[in-house]
Amino acid sequence: MVALFEYGTSRIQDMVVRASSDPNGNKRVQSIELSGRPVQPTKRFWKSLHLRFGFTENIFRYFSHDEVFERISRVAPNDRIRWCIQKDENGDESLLGVSNPTSPLIPYDEVTDLLRRYDAEEVKYANGMITSRHATRAGDAFMIAGDDYRNKYMFEIPIDGFGKPAIFLSLLRLICSNGAVGYNPAFRSELNVGRGNDRIDFAIIRALEGFNNEEGFSAMRQRFEAAANSWASVYEVQRFYHVLVNLHNQGLLRSTKTVRSNDRVVTASDLIASLNRLAGDFSEIYGLANLDALTHKRQRTLPSKCKVYELINFASETATHHVDPTAQRRIQAYIGELVANEYDLEGTADRFSDWSDFFIGHAETTNTLASLHRRRG
Repeated sequence: MVALFEYGTSRIQDMVVRASSDPNGNKRVQSIELSGRPVQPTKRFWKSLHLRFGFTENIFRYFSHDEVFERISRVAPNDRIRWCIQKDENGDESLLGVSNPTSPLIPYDEVTDLLRRYDAEEVKYANGMITSRHATRAGDAFMIAGDDYRNKYMFEIPIDGFGKPAIFLSLLRLICSNGAVGYNPAFRSELNVGRGNDRIDFAIIRALEGFNNEEGFSAMRQRFEAAANSWASVYEVQRFYHVLVNLHNQGLLRSTKTVRSNDRVVTASDLIASLNRLAGDFSEIYGLANLDALTHKRQRTLPSKCKVYELINFASETATHHVDPTAQRRIQAYIGELVANEYDLEGTADRFSDWSDFFIGHAETTNTLASLHRRRG
């Protein structure tokens, strides 16, 4: 996507919300006029505005937007906000996050130029954030459960001034270029960028030139090794299944087809069909027409047909190759939460089964050559 960005400052009283009501009486924001200029507000805008002035979206259930903005302006008439507008190739304008005009900011063009100088990999933009993958100083490959990995880290930099740059630890599976990112506080480092006129690029350059977190990478590696020795529970698989279903309903999966799942015909993606082949048909295995009849506590005690390690690689393959950039972070957040906590059935598998290069697709294309030879024999 080709996008341009415009920055400026304004007072909240200069914003006019254009809203309409649906047949149920619920108000829906159509646009915001920023000093007479209509723009589309994003979720990032509303989240940043709530944090900036200390209120939540529930307030609009009782008061109109104009009334809330007018009351804020009455209490803080001179309180200005810095805004960022994204213009896409179709000419549509979206209002990204707002921030304090005195807080540090690094514009989009400066971020991309800086990352280019430091040979960043997989530079992507989505929803006000630029993400990039980087190699660590110690770039030697190591093995986990028969697969070669390298330590990597992901840089996440806001270009609208809302939030601070952050680094997340990552492991790159070399055979298929799948990157598993630890989007979890346990594997996250936030950069201190100073205040006011401090140059935010200095903090980013220091991180790019000298970032190293051996203790964090060691902990992440140990969690992956434990995943290879742990059966994935029904609950862990179902949580990822619901992530995929939600993404599919939002149109963020790239290919779709009709499959049978949980003893009912549903519209789902090829990814969900592949997940069912990997983890097994729980309705058939446990004789239940509806898994929701089981409590989460019970689901945590029931094993699937795959290891947690396979589930992680499946999720990382999905995030890397099969979803839109706006959906990648949600899948990586699932991986980060899974890896950061104890697995439901940790240590229950005494050996690791045949590994696969890829998990998504037909069985004939995902098994290793050794496994295929064994089948022919």
